[in-house]
Formats: sequence, structure tokens, C-alpha cells
Amino acid sequence: MGKRYPSDEWIKELERVCNEDPEFRDACGDFSGKFVLQIEAEPGKLDKTAFLFFWADQGVAKDCCALSSLDERPDAEYVITGKYSVWKEMVRAKLEPLRGLMTRKIKLVKGSQLKLLKQVRFTLKLMNNCTKIDTEFPDEPS
Repeated sequence: MGKRYPSDEWIKELERVCNEDPEFRDACGDFSGKFVLQIEAEPGKLDKTAFLFFWADQGVAKDCCALSSLDERPDAEYVITGKYSVWKEMVRAKLEPLRGLMTRKIKLVKGSQLKLLKQVRFTLKLMNNCTKIDTEFPDEPS
């Protein structure tokens, strides 16, 4: 049985997958960043906006969890927001996150876009690890 996206169990599974992947550690290098991913509700797809916290700290993913609001992690350096259907495309590797940023399908509402764009290897490896999770989406039959 898969992990429901977006949820606490899903983001914790991503943390586990990343920490077991030596390529993720290498891709991060000395980069450290705390992210809140805001997955916006869409009628008939996702009933309520969700917030996922992901901390990459020099090759180690830690403290990953679902949040009830942005206010829970004011220390996040990056807040990235987008519609549920766009996040779903990225989790399925149908849309690269940097392309999503450049085409404004997702938006960086907090943090340095330049600094984030320099982390191509980290971003691609993170999203590749998303595809390793057996994921259930709320708008698809189980």
C-alpha cells in the first residue's frame, strides 16, 4: 500500500529514501536549506491546502513533516507554492521543478531564486527520489 500524497507519512518516506541514497548526499554537497512546500487545494482533487517541510542539511534530510500552516516553520528559508496538480506532475517526474519555477507553474514566495537555481543536482536528485515512493494521490482511485 502506497503513501498518501501530500501527508506526513509521505514526506517522512521521502526523508528515509533520501538518507539511504548516497547520490543524494553527493548532490547536496555543502548545501543546506529548509523548505516549506505549499500544495494548493484544487476542487475535486485536493480539498485542503497542504504544507510539507523538508530540511536538506549537507546531504542529510531531517525533521521532515507535514505542517498545518506556514507559521509552524518560520525558520524555513524557502517557501515554494503551486497547485496540487503541478506538484503531482513533479512527484511523477513529468515536470522538472526548475522548469516549473521558470514557467511560474510553481512560485518561490520566500528565498533566493538564484541560490536555488544553483542547486540543480540537489533538486533533480530530490525529485528523482520522489518517484521511488509508492504514492497514492487523493484524486485517483486506490
